[in-house]
Amino acid sequence: MGLGKKFLEVFWDSFRSLFHGRVPLAALLIGTPLMFTVLFGVIYDADVVNDITLTVYDEDQTSLSRTVVQAYADADRFRVVSYVASEEEMKAEILEGRARAALEIPKDFSKEVRLGRGADYMLMVNSANNMFGNAAIAASQEISRSLSVAIGQKLLEGVNLKPSEAMNAAYPVRLGVRITGDPANGYTSFMLAGLMMNGLQIGVMVTLSPLLVTEILGLRRGREYPSWLLSLAGALPYPMLAFVGFMASMLVLVHVFAVPMRGSWLDAALLGGSFLTFVSGVLLLFSGCVPSRELSLQAPMVYIMPGVLYSGLSWPPFDMSTVAAAFGKLLPMTYAGIALRDITLSGYCPELFTNAAVMVGAGIFCYVLATAIFDFRRKRGLRKIEAGEVAA
Repeated sequence: MGLGKKFLEVFWDSFRSLFHGRVPLAALLIGTPLMFTVLFGVIYDADVVNDITLTVYDEDQTSLSRTVVQAYADADRFRVVSYVASEEEMKAEILEGRARAALEIPKDFSKEVRLGRGADYMLMVNSANNMFGNAAIAASQEISRSLSVAIGQKLLEGVNLKPSEAMNAAYPVRLGVRITGDPANGYTSFMLAGLMMNGLQIGVMVTLSPLLVTEILGLRRGREYPSWLLSLAGALPYPMLAFVGFMASMLVLVHVFAVPMRGSWLDAALLGGSFLTFVSGVLLLFSGCVPSRELSLQAPMVYIMPGVLYSGLSWPPFDMSTVAAAFGKLLPMTYAGIALRDITLSGYCPELFTNAAVMVGAGIFCYVLATAIFDFRRKRGLRKIEAGEVAA
């Protein structure tokens, strides 16, 4: 039998095996990235943090202080849940978890403003979850700025300035902001594509990892099948089906969870294919080195699972320590997570071809090394069998 027929035989045998069993491996390859997309898409469906529970301690009790309270009540970010009569009650509301933020307006607040001395009020935030803290502080700064301008305008109108002149005097320098990429600052667009990629590599990990060690332990085929052929033809169906899962998940991202697709689908496909090449090569390397099927599933987790943290998906690489950034360079997610986000949100990833080349090159290197180790271990096993047969 020629090499071509042997290749097709091993390929189809491996491909058909993906559809057998109570839970076919094909379902994991295609379904895992889809499952991650749906599960995390539902979590981030709100897109922004709203309805932060707020308790109010208004010691001033004037029309101006009530205007401040009403500004917070009208903001989407906050939901007023209680009014308290003392600072101790206010702190208890925070400490006991009934509110995540507290607004304190001191006595004589209105009087100090009318006299032109300026006045302070305080926002207390429980930032044990810093998403609440960051959102509350950012929203409070907006509210405070708007109130300051409105109050300053009214004060200046009281000294016979026209409304437009009063506005310019109260707010002489204005900041215009234009946000590109993710104008809504939503978590769905920011995180979901990268989390889907993480699900994709996990799906490949739990299915492909035992491939080579299973052949080493079982030695189902003899020397007439070269080791490179067994590893390549046996592994190829896995990234092929995983690529189907990747493209299906991208469609769900765009058409179900409204992640914008401003770039090219071909660029996304190139990135996905390169990513799967890298992931598959690394997993084959683990599979060729470990002594058991169980360890082939456990060992890669130490490598795969930190991918989201070290990839720059949530924390920028330029602000990582040298050690963290160096470790991140070894992970497939580092080259795919941010790049896919750039393609979807910005329409262009300047590092696309560089990252794709790195991933394909790393995948091929890992495949060659894995095949060399696989060949050594497989031939050693075959020699033991042949020696046993000769002795018998």
